[in-house]
Amino acid sequence: MKSLKPYFKVMRPTQWVKNGFVLMPLIFSARLFHIEDFMKVCGMLAAFCLVSSATYIINDYMDMDQDRVHPLKKHRPIASGEVSPGSAFVLASILILGALMLASAIHAPVECYVLLAGYLGLHIVYSVKLKDLVIVDVLTISVGFLLRVVAGAMTISVSVSSWLILCTFSVAIFLALGKRRHEVVILCEDAACHRPVLENYSVALLDQLLQVVTTSTFIFYCLYSVRGTGMQSEKMMFTIPLVTYGIFRYLYLIYHKEDGGSPTALLLTDPPLLTCVIIWLTACIGIIYL
Repeated sequence: MKSLKPYFKVMRPTQWVKNGFVLMPLIFSARLFHIEDFMKVCGMLAAFCLVSSATYIINDYMDMDQDRVHPLKKHRPIASGEVSPGSAFVLASILILGALMLASAIHAPVECYVLLAGYLGLHIVYSVKLKDLVIVDVLTISVGFLLRVVAGAMTISVSVSSWLILCTFSVAIFLALGKRRHEVVILCEDAACHRPVLENYSVALLDQLLQVVTTSTFIFYCLYSVRGTGMQSEKMMFTIPLVTYGIFRYLYLIYHKEDGGSPTALLLTDPPLLTCVIIWLTACIGIIYL
């Protein structure tokens, strides 16, 4: 089992939390307790977990040399030599095949296969080129979150609210900018050596961009809670304070704690932020279903 640990680590299972966006259309379309829909979306969630792990493996291979100069990423299995590039590619191929088999098992529509392929292709192009293009790198990450939401909706054949799309897009940009700021701050002069695009970012620029996207995220959610949830709109307004606290808490961690390098790790290791997300999700489910 010890020899398998690096292979499990290179899959980055902690990052699977991001794939939770696949569940959003199921929850907000009031079909969470429809067993058949629930099982189908969980299958698509698992498929995205496998595909995302494959993209992480490919990305780690592409960034192997740069990761070795990063104080934290140098411990990644491929960069540290625990997993050979050949073994990594075999594992990535198995994961992609497993994702396709899961999609087939839940009888996913053709659109879901297209979205899985699009997600995989987008992140391969990101690893090869887009990660070196300023601003485009952040937008590419955000598009990956949108593909998750759309895939969740396509799996159970429900329409996606435009407000949900806007909220997802702005939140994803918010998280991506926070990550870039953390990299610029923690790496200082070595930032460009780790990731060339960081040479085009500065703390001042990222702070301005974060101000813009923070405002837009808050406004989009307020509009969504008022106009995008049908009969529950009036009650959904009571979740706005929770979202406000969550945004402010994340900003506090970015600016005061100089954190944000891994949004997933931050969510799982910061009790106040994790508690806020759990209460918000519980409140949304209670309002929509009760």
